[in-house]
Amino acid sequence: MTEWETYDIYLKEHLSQKRYVHSRNVAEASERLAKRYGGVSVEKAFFAGLVHDISKEDPKETQYELVCRSKMQVCEEERQAFKVWHGIAGAVRLEEQFGVTDLDILRAVRFHTVGRAGMSQLEKIVYLADMISKERSYSDVDVMRRKAMESLNVGMLYALEYSLKKLLRKEVRIPHYTVEAYNEMLTALQQEG
Repeated sequence: MTEWETYDIYLKEHLSQKRYVHSRNVAEASERLAKRYGGVSVEKAFFAGLVHDISKEDPKETQYELVCRSKMQVCEEERQAFKVWHGIAGAVRLEEQFGVTDLDILRAVRFHTVGRAGMSQLEKIVYLADMISKERSYSDVDVMRRKAMESLNVGMLYALEYSLKKLLRKEVRIPHYTVEAYNEMLTALQQEG
């Protein structure tokens, strides 16, 4: 059995069919973005996309236990937002259960919902792939897909703006990671002209 088959079997057993299909779609979108922009192995991008939601359907208690064991800092806003726990929990599961040691992959999974300043090429690819995967149908998805193909930074800025507006409408606390990522992307694009 190949390493890919091991992860594929785990995902099929631990995710709903809908979430499994989404994971495969994010893997394919990650692969496409990696091919388009370079700078990261296509195989690595596919893998990070495939496992980005590995803990998405774990029970809330399990996710929280994994979040508490994270070696990466977790801010107070994240601790209070169940919807983002799965990324943090997924990175911990990959490291502890599967022995994944590639920090770039672990960060891509950990930050795929909130983003952060200083994101690597792989982190941006997985963040965007999650937003543009082929089963997505929210109102702005076609614009998001076009922006993602324009450039990684243009896609990231649009995606972060979209996320921030959504959070503001919900009147929830915003992780500082997201705000810092937005500020960094905006500054980078302003400097590019």
